[in-house]
Amino acid sequence: MQIVRVFDPSRQPPNWTDVIRPGQFVAFSKNIDSGAPCDATGAPFESPDSLTCVIFDSLAEADAFCSERVQRQPALRFDVFDSAGRAQFPLLTIVHPSRVATLDGNPRSARINKWGAIVLVVAAPILFWVDWWKYDGLLILPTILGINMLIIAARLIQLNGAHASAERARRERLEKWGHSPLR
Repeated sequence: MQIVRVFDPSRQPPNWTDVIRPGQFVAFSKNIDSGAPCDATGAPFESPDSLTCVIFDSLAEADAFCSERVQRQPALRFDVFDSAGRAQFPLLTIVHPSRVATLDGNPRSARINKWGAIVLVVAAPILFWVDWWKYDGLLILPTILGINMLIIAARLIQLNGAHASAERARRERLEKWGHSPLR
């Protein structure tokens, strides 16, 4: 494990992306409530110049270190990347078990999105019927609301699909590194 500044003009090379080697992993920490970057103990950085990341030689080491830290500090979140860095989604996002529901794409929010989309798709034709058959198309507001409901439903379905696609890609990358994707 090695804690390095993200950018250190006195170091050669100055950027962390040039320090990490293929096969290593990097973890970035932040406060889960504010989203502000912090060090591995949960303390905020004094200035943007003091930002650090933690480099590990193995994914198991990164997982163990980050899991241990979030147990001690529940407001901490770690995103673990491979040596390519932030070019892709994190391999692991580690948070305290009580905070899993706050993550994007969690199963509960996916279910809510799915049922919300179903309700919107079922309700939209009712509004079209109210406008066209009940008021002969004179009350335009129900039609506008119905169209908007269909657009929102499509967006919810697309959002679930994007999260599912990102999760599949993450699992494939985890399997490549020999780590169990059941996280």
